[in-house]
Amino acid sequence: MTNKVLYFVCVAVLAVQFASAAFGGVRQDDVEQSVETVLSRLTLEQKIGQTWQCLGREMVEPASGDMSGEKLKESFLAGVRAGRYGSVIGKWGVENYNAIQRAAMEGVGIPLLIGSDMIHSAVTTYPIPLALACSWDESLWERVAEAMAAESLLQGCNWTFTPMLDVALDARWGRIAEGGGCDPLLTGLMGAAMIRGLQGEDMTDGLHIAACAKHYVCYGASLGGRDYNAVELSDDTLRNTYLPPFKMAVDAGVATVMPAFHSYNGVPCSMNAYLLRDILRREMGFGGMTISDWEAVKELVKHGTAADEADAAAQAINAGMDMEMVSSCYAKNLATLVKEGRVSMKTLDDAVRNILRVKFRLGLFDHPEIDKTKVTAAVDPAANRALAREAAQKSIVLLKNEADTLPLTSGAKVALLGDVAASEWQMLGCWSTKDLSKFENATLLDGLKADGVDVVYTEAYTLTGRVDTVAIERAVAEADVVIAAFGDYWEKSGEGASSSKIELPGEQLEAVRTVKACGKPLVAVVFGGRPMAFPVLAELADAVVMAWNPGGCGGWGIADVLIGAAEPWGRLTVDIPRTTGVCPLFYSQTTTGRPVVIDKSNPFGRRFTSCYNDVEPSALYPFGFGLGYTTFAYSGERAEVCGDVVVFSADVTNTGSRKGSELVQVYVRDEVAKIARPRRELKGFKRVELEPGETRQVEIKVPVNSLGYFVQGRYVVEPGRFTAWIASDSDHGRAIRFSIK
Repeated sequence: MTNKVLYFVCVAVLAVQFASAAFGGVRQDDVEQSVETVLSRLTLEQKIGQTWQCLGREMVEPASGDMSGEKLKESFLAGVRAGRYGSVIGKWGVENYNAIQRAAMEGVGIPLLIGSDMIHSAVTTYPIPLALACSWDESLWERVAEAMAAESLLQGCNWTFTPMLDVALDARWGRIAEGGGCDPLLTGLMGAAMIRGLQGEDMTDGLHIAACAKHYVCYGASLGGRDYNAVELSDDTLRNTYLPPFKMAVDAGVATVMPAFHSYNGVPCSMNAYLLRDILRREMGFGGMTISDWEAVKELVKHGTAADEADAAAQAINAGMDMEMVSSCYAKNLATLVKEGRVSMKTLDDAVRNILRVKFRLGLFDHPEIDKTKVTAAVDPAANRALAREAAQKSIVLLKNEADTLPLTSGAKVALLGDVAASEWQMLGCWSTKDLSKFENATLLDGLKADGVDVVYTEAYTLTGRVDTVAIERAVAEADVVIAAFGDYWEKSGEGASSSKIELPGEQLEAVRTVKACGKPLVAVVFGGRPMAFPVLAELADAVVMAWNPGGCGGWGIADVLIGAAEPWGRLTVDIPRTTGVCPLFYSQTTTGRPVVIDKSNPFGRRFTSCYNDVEPSALYPFGFGLGYTTFAYSGERAEVCGDVVVFSADVTNTGSRKGSELVQVYVRDEVAKIARPRRELKGFKRVELEPGETRQVEIKVPVNSLGYFVQGRYVVEPGRFTAWIASDSDHGRAIRFSIK
């Protein structure tokens, strides 16, 4: 062996030993000291490398969207060894993931964060988040997230960009599909549960991954429901409506936060120090790392707030953006910016500290590679499919059921209509894996057949195309009941899929009227990623089921509900509007000086009140609404202030002939406040299962402190009168009153 070769061998061995000795074997209580140790040994260029997440598909040969089966470019691996990247985006597969981490540890000794959008699907496809939220089930949310975490590792990811915590008030916004709906409390509870499931109690166990709370903040308020658009709103509204879910995420220990694309009151979130430093860091106490959305730092130039990419890099990192996704403003400009004094070394060091802290929390320094045997043993595909089926069952919302059309009568012959009813793709949703060849999926047709239903399928019409009236009439003539698919295709919702019209198109209304004219009971199953406006369908159909995009096992889950093998469980987490023109529509709108009052003795009707005169002022179906296969009655509603909690209770009776579950909800309004308050706000809920004729007292405790609000940046809980409703949805219930002294 020549001296030169021996030299390089020794250097390589020492590099590995150095990395292991300096960075390995770290206990969680030593994380901060370990971060400082690593930071002190990095060059300026290596620090800058930690702040860049590069695009994965540019790092394989040939370039593709799926990196798991491709060869890694040697130039990429050389860059990993040199510490040029802190993270990479994409699904790599375990083998390529491990090769990347080995290169990192052989070189600079710092493993990479490898992230991807596992929003509701890694291998198994679960219902879209908006659907899953309709379960109102924290245990289910957590179990789904935990299953996704392990499956994400098998896809070669240790980090996912979920949960989305945007409170979404406008059904026109495409990304309403990705979150928990229009209520801050419910959105926050769902987000916290998913964070617990993804991250586990200890992220170093090799079975969990880092979560990312996004899009920080108020992205759901973008102008006109248009994705990426500006947001203008008061600080009080920011704090009362949009920040609470993120505070709940921080309290749940979320590892990372992603600021949104849009500008907030003229300042893009990617360079908004008020949001990133003052609120997120100082007020909320967030100790993890922030990452931009896709090329959002570079887009500061398009916003018109940065002169060029160097200016964009300076603005973003100075405001508190730790890592840049995909675009390379940091990588190309930070060294010069630091030397010129436009970015201080402390600012750069703080960003790197935040990034390293997450890597230590994940245990990557001790175990940089994925233990495929361990993770595979922890993943039970059959159990995950069963979980996806349960999730679909509990996400479906029964909106109408005239004359007990559902559940289907045993032995009934069913005509199934509509292209979506037989499409695997359309079950999946906007962030699924979309690789049907690898996974077992079920259409609604599959589900009905699996449940033993006598079903004959005829496409008859497509959601946005032709209607074959003759085929409809022929199919219906042979059936006892008709099940017909309506709504929208999966690609019509999600990122970049905002829509100016959310009504059912004319072809679907023609199909509805044709079926109705045949005189057979009609069960309408509505698919899609947003609440659509369908008043005609709601009027003509005998039963309406909101199925959303229910996931790969959705066909089985829907069928289970239709035949009564599963109880309708879901309740709306958004209001379903009567028409696009009323958007944004949400149950918790602020009270006005001229609220809508239905007074038939008033010759002006609703005129001169805050409403549209050409449409009913209420939602078609309100937030919290959902039916079961039995009925419930409430009595004895009361509220009692007991120290620091208000105890709400009601006697709930199953007045039907079947066992069923009721979601008891508590809404509160502050009657006299410093600023106008919402007409109702959700403050608690509890599910109760009752046998026919059974009555049970349901008690829900609400902290008094949760009845306050922000005004001029200060949180206050005022003494005075409150009105509450203990009810089955946000529009009903008997008003009860209590006071805080």
